[in-house]
Amino acid sequence: MKISSELTQAIDNDTGLQSKRKLLTVVSLTLLALSFSGATIDEANTFIFKIKFANQNGLGVLLVLSIIFLMIRYYNYAKTYHDKLYSLWTKRLLTHSFFFCQNPYESEDVYGLVADSSAEEISARYREEHFYWSYTYKCKWVFRRYIVHSWGSNQDNEDNVDSINIFTKFGALAYLKALYLEAIEQGKSFFTHRENLDILAPYMLGCLAIASYYFNTELMNLLNFISPQTSK
Repeated sequence: MKISSELTQAIDNDTGLQSKRKLLTVVSLTLLALSFSGATIDEANTFIFKIKFANQNGLGVLLVLSIIFLMIRYYNYAKTYHDKLYSLWTKRLLTHSFFFCQNPYESEDVYGLVADSSAEEISARYREEHFYWSYTYKCKWVFRRYIVHSWGSNQDNEDNVDSINIFTKFGALAYLKALYLEAIEQGKSFFTHRENLDILAPYMLGCLAIASYYFNTELMNLLNFISPQTSK
């Protein structure tokens, strides 16, 4: 896909994004190494002088705060790419026949949630030359999902927007199937479109590092259970 390759190239060439991702990755890996191995940092070379860490618990908190700050800074640079990735996978989702299907022999026959949720004006006029119609898949908090229709006429300067709640309009079964197809599409995106991991992996690594610090006892118990030490 041309748009996807252009996005990948834009991510690779964004030096600001790359620098923030590198910092976040390094700090996250440092905290993970401390959590998994139980190692300590006695001294840190800051090029001008060396710092010796006497309070290792304070060092862990410092790294956690640093990761949170770096995640916020990284998000500032990555927000544009989040929006583009969202647009790409939702467009792929709406090509599923459950959302939109058109009879190949009858251009006027359209089916699916998109067609069923559209206003009567759209059904009557979408084939007119100067009439435009677009639709998007919208995700909101608390697992609310919408199909948003935008339509109008270039001649009449019309501009209409209508958000249809899938659960309210079509019921629980259609809503659950929409979530199921959404999960499949997002899952496939991580395996077939590398730009998803390029953007989201630093967040995952940061969250994993923070969790490993606050659940270190449980982590050590799990590691000892998986690889028990043989007593001499």
